[in-house]
Amino acid sequence: MPFIIQGQITNCPESKLMILFKDNNETPTIDTLHLDKTGHFYLKTNKVIKPQRTSIQQKNIQINDLFIAPGYNLTITGNGQDFISLYTSKKITGIGSESNQYRFLLDSILAATKGKTSWYEMNETDLLAYIKKDQKLKDSLVHFVFDKKPVNDKYLSYFGKMTRYDNQFNKLYLLLAHVDMNKYDYDKSVSLVRNNFDNKILDHLFQDDYFISPDYQTWIGVEYLNYLIKVNMLKDPTIKKDLAYKLETINKVYKGKLREFTLYHAMDAAIYQCKSFENTNRYKELFKPYLNSLTNISYKNLIKTQFIDKEVELLKTQIGKPAPPFTLMSNLDKTYSLNDFKGKVLYIDLWASWCGSCREEMPDFKKLVNKFKNNPQIVFLSIAVSDGINEWKKALNEDKPDWIQLLDKDGVIQKSYVASAIPKYILIDKQGNIVNFDAPQPGSGEKIEKLLLSEIAK
Repeated sequence: MPFIIQGQITNCPESKLMILFKDNNETPTIDTLHLDKTGHFYLKTNKVIKPQRTSIQQKNIQINDLFIAPGYNLTITGNGQDFISLYTSKKITGIGSESNQYRFLLDSILAATKGKTSWYEMNETDLLAYIKKDQKLKDSLVHFVFDKKPVNDKYLSYFGKMTRYDNQFNKLYLLLAHVDMNKYDYDKSVSLVRNNFDNKILDHLFQDDYFISPDYQTWIGVEYLNYLIKVNMLKDPTIKKDLAYKLETINKVYKGKLREFTLYHAMDAAIYQCKSFENTNRYKELFKPYLNSLTNISYKNLIKTQFIDKEVELLKTQIGKPAPPFTLMSNLDKTYSLNDFKGKVLYIDLWASWCGSCREEMPDFKKLVNKFKNNPQIVFLSIAVSDGINEWKKALNEDKPDWIQLLDKDGVIQKSYVASAIPKYILIDKQGNIVNFDAPQPGSGEKIEKLLLSEIAK
């Protein structure tokens, strides 16, 4: 049965929105919701082959934790002026709306009761109180939405089961993340989790039945792994935290579907962030036993494709080759192209308003720019990637950088300059060729200054 999603998002700054579907192997497919001038959209697809949780996203818009399934016909409305407006105004009707009432009701309650302190800023006592309150709210909503006979939603009980698992493993995530963010010793790290979570679940954590929960896949796949590595290192300081140890930890500890899922994503992330042919070749050898152990053929094929794509990408970005061209608009509505800077050394900063480590570099960046402000042979350029125009402009108003600021609106820079992780700094010579595709950050002090002076002198 086809899946249909339609509706109207008024005042939406985007002309198209992305929605993701997964197949039985958890392989993602992205489809597009095209909005007309009034914000109306309509999509009918056969790509939704199983019940699942997804999100509708674009740089300035998000509708998270949406339940979709074959045969669902959902209508969504809301004010898309910004994230908060849509968060508080969105409504859903149609076949499948019974299950989706859970998240829509939860969002409206959270918007009305949100406190000033985020959970990741809380001390242990406040966090445990927050978890207890959060679980009580979610449990009551789960009962209200899912513990009744469905009227026109045959997946109501399925999504009820998924949500219960989600909430259970979200609680565990909060505990694990708190341990990860604090300098606790081994005993404290272990006892905090053990004393505040169901030990029966912890002792039998790798159950395929849990795999219907996206929070189980994400948080146990990622945060529990971080926790395991941290406590192991606290117990044995000689352990070297590297990719090989991470893969071997997954291989030895994890079981069933989550083992394959987590192994795949660990290898996928490593390839995505790879910056040299030397590392890709090393990874190919490192991954062999783990790839051979996978029974999910889709995961194996995806890793092979990732290696091919990465090598093609690296070929385009070799040192000494011409830098990828671009034409982008600045915050002052002026257009800049790479050719505009020929004859000058160009230091490029790839960043985003949501990237904390990017913005932490801002004071040092200002000092660096100030040191070279009277030198006409160098240009400093910041390009925001994976960012919304409103959030970008807000960050600029807050941080007040006084050099050229551009927005990678269509993702051209993010792809061609391999911005798999930010902040990222790139140095281009006077001829427009790449000097360093992973240049030192502004905060490196003499290291970046000497490099810039060396290029200016050429």
